[in-house]
Amino acid sequence: MSLKLKIILMTVIPLVVISYVIGWITINQSQSLGVKEISTFRESMLTTKEQALEDYVHLAIQSIDYLYDDTSRNESELKHQALEVLRQLRYGNDGYFFVYDEAGFNLAHPIMPELEGQNLINLKDSNGNFLIQNLLASAKAGDGFHQYLWHKPSTNEVVPKLSYAIWLPKWKWMVGTGLYIEDIGEQIEGVKQDVQTSINHTYIAILVILVSSVLIMVVIALAVNLHEHRIADERLRELAFRNVMLQEDEKKYISRELHDCVNQLLVSAKCHIELLSKELRQNGSTTAGEHLQKGESSLVKAIKEVRNISRNLRPSALDDIGLNAALELLASDFATSQNIQIDTHLDDFDDKLLPEVTTTLYRVVQESLVNIEKHSQCRNVDIILSKLGERLQLIIRDDGKGFNVSEALKGRGIGLRNMRERIEFIGGDFEISAEKERGTEVSILLELSTIIMERNHG
Repeated sequence: MSLKLKIILMTVIPLVVISYVIGWITINQSQSLGVKEISTFRESMLTTKEQALEDYVHLAIQSIDYLYDDTSRNESELKHQALEVLRQLRYGNDGYFFVYDEAGFNLAHPIMPELEGQNLINLKDSNGNFLIQNLLASAKAGDGFHQYLWHKPSTNEVVPKLSYAIWLPKWKWMVGTGLYIEDIGEQIEGVKQDVQTSINHTYIAILVILVSSVLIMVVIALAVNLHEHRIADERLRELAFRNVMLQEDEKKYISRELHDCVNQLLVSAKCHIELLSKELRQNGSTTAGEHLQKGESSLVKAIKEVRNISRNLRPSALDDIGLNAALELLASDFATSQNIQIDTHLDDFDDKLLPEVTTTLYRVVQESLVNIEKHSQCRNVDIILSKLGERLQLIIRDDGKGFNVSEALKGRGIGLRNMRERIEFIGGDFEISAEKERGTEVSILLELSTIIMERNHG
């Protein structure tokens, strides 16, 4: 059995077992939650109905408050007028208000007026529920709610009804209304069906997820090798960048040593030879003077060469006075040596760039100028370092003969690829565009938030 197949089996078998367990737990939890959801839904519906009934009854009471509180008129007349008001009140399709006295006599029933005047204290529904007795008891107790079966006028059916009543102690009346709640049962059935549908969908989803997961794991197992290669390439690029930065540090060290030690020794030797040459000329030794003059000339050349080597390894301006000064010096030396017009437009940055960023930008400009010297045959070069919103932009543009960018990137030369990799490693965007006989432009964009050194706040 191959290693890849072993990896696939070791991955798929636990996945199937875990998926089955998770599926079983999920289905059981879904069923349990479904029961709770139905119960919660029913309670919520009842609460909504109860609140509506309370509001309706209180509105009805408010409509007769002026009569109930009137003490200047005959009470019998006031009661008669109040009953007429309550008989006229309606809401919804089947909403009305009923009135009973303490003994159970119906005083007002606008839908079934034949009940008025009858004593319904012993009225029961088909379940044996003494609905008037229970309503009177609830109203007097201050709760007021009671459920029973009642005839629904709009459908001529006996359906569950929820009533709410308020006790008026002064007149010893029970004023109430009710809502038919058979729709709650219908909606609960709908919720049950939705829950079952959801559970069925969960079964299907778990099966689909399981099959998809198995396929994905197989693909992942087959792609491990490629993934590892990509990781290795990324680490190799990171290592290469670190190696470049180490080389920069080494160049910086060597440059300092050449400038501070070797160059100083050569300058000191030159001074001593100049002094010795003066003494020999004063003493009349022409031949020795000529040899010393030649030695002095060689020392001058050696000093210049050491300075050039030191500057090429690591320009001191880059560390001492920043990127802009180093670029100005680089452009000036290039313009002088190549007789090419270079215009620089360099914005000053309030915050200091990270060392690896300044080094990378400097080397990209340096490499671009080397390419311009070798290939472009241009007359003018622009170097632009600017701030665009929250980005830093660097542009190196020439008016030379241009080249085919895609062919150059595919070729053996590594200069362009090195520039791209350096910029991409510090999180920037590198773009190069060129047209034959119309020049070349290298463009770099960097997010300032990622390349600015943190300030130390005292």
